[in-house]
Amino acid sequence: MSDVSLRSEIVAAGARNPWAARALIFFCSHRVPLLSRLTKVILNSDIECPIAGREPLMPHPYGIVIHSRAQLGRRVVILHQVTIGARCSVAAAPVVEDDVIIGAGAKVLGGIRIGRGAVIGANAVVTRDVPPGATVVGVNRIVRRAPG
Repeated sequence: MSDVSLRSEIVAAGARNPWAARALIFFCSHRVPLLSRLTKVILNSDIECPIAGREPLMPHPYGIVIHSRAQLGRRVVILHQVTIGARCSVAAAPVVEDDVIIGAGAKVLGGIRIGRGAVIGANAVVTRDVPPGATVVGVNRIVRRAPG
C-alpha cells in the first residue's frame, strides 16, 4: 500500500482518536492536578508541546513522548512508542509539518524539520532533516518517493 493511499484511507475513514488518546490530549493540554499525572502514568505517555487546534491522530496512544518545544503540523499520525524530542535536555526540538505519518517505535530527535507528507517508518531513528514527501527507514536512511 502506498503512502498516498494509506493517508487517504485514514482521512476517508474519518479517523478519530480513541477515548484514551482524547483523554491524554485533554489532560496534557489542561494540566488538571492529579488526573493529568494519572493519565500520563496509565498510558506511559507525556505530551508537553502545545497541540491546541492541531490534534494529532494517535490510534494507540501508549508510550508516546513529545518534547515541550516540538512543533506538530496538522493531520499528523503518531503511532505507539514514538519519541519526538531533543538530543539533550536544552537543545532544539523537531518541527513536524502537516500530513506526516510517524510509525510505531520511531525516534525523531534534535532540531530537525520533517517535511510535509513525509513518512517515518516503524523503529526509524531520524536525526537529520527529511524533505517533503520522503520516506525514512532505519537510521536516517531517506528513500525518496518516485515522482508522479
